[in-house]
Amino acid sequence: MSGDCFIYGSKHEQMPRRDVVERVLGVVDYVLLEGLDVSNWRELIKRDWRTAIVAVNLLIYQALYRLPIMIASLYYRLRHGINFRGDMRYVAELARRADKRVETVDEDLLSIYEKNRKVFSPRLVLNDLIILLGLVSVLSVVAAVRFLTGHYARATIWLILTFIVAIIFLAGPVVLTKPFIDATKTIRDAKLVNRVQELVSQGHKVLVVRGEEHVDYIVSELRRRGVECEVLNQASPHRPSTALI
Repeated sequence: MSGDCFIYGSKHEQMPRRDVVERVLGVVDYVLLEGLDVSNWRELIKRDWRTAIVAVNLLIYQALYRLPIMIASLYYRLRHGINFRGDMRYVAELARRADKRVETVDEDLLSIYEKNRKVFSPRLVLNDLIILLGLVSVLSVVAAVRFLTGHYARATIWLILTFIVAIIFLAGPVVLTKPFIDATKTIRDAKLVNRVQELVSQGHKVLVVRGEEHVDYIVSELRRRGVECEVLNQASPHRPSTALI
C-alpha cells in the first residue's frame, strides 16, 4: 500500500467497512476524524446575539440527528451484535485499539464566526422569515377557533395547531441548519487539509475519516498542495463484521 494519506468517505449513520479501516490502520500513524464543536455557543451568542437562533437551531439539529444513529445502533446490535454509536466513534475505537494517534480536526462555532461571519447572515434572514410564518400560522388558527363553535370544531383546530407547531419545531432546525453546514464545509475542511499537509510533511502516514460529501474538496485541495490522498472506495455493498468492537 503506497501513499502518505488515505481518506474514507463515510455516512454518519452507517458503520464503516471494518476490513478496509483495519487494513489501513496497519500502516498509518494518525487518524483524523470529523466533529463540529458547538460547545462554545454561549460565548458566540454573547459576542453577537443575532447568532442565537442559528446556534439554537444547530443544537436542536444535532439532537434530532441522534435519532437515526440510535436506530442504526439498535439494528447493528440486534442483527450483528455490534456496539455502534456513529461512524466517528466506531473508527476512533478501532484506531485506539491499534494504538494509533486519534485527533478530531474540525472547527468550532466561534472560530467559524471569526473567519467568516457572513455564513451566519443569510441564515438570520431566513430564520426571521420562518419564525414570522410560524407566528402567522399560529395566529391564523387561533383566530379560526374564535369564529368556530362546537367542541368537535375546536378540537380539530387545536389538533391542526399542534401539528403545525410540531412541524415547525422538528423541520425548522433541519431546514435552517443544513444550508449553514453546507456553507461552512470549506472552512472546516481547510483546517483538516492544513493538518494533513503538516503531518505528511513530517513523514507521517494519515487516515482521514470524513463525511462522504467532504471527500472531493479535501482530495482536490491536497493534490493542489502536492499531497496525493488515496480514496478508500465505499461503493461496494455494506457488509458489517460480526465481531464485537
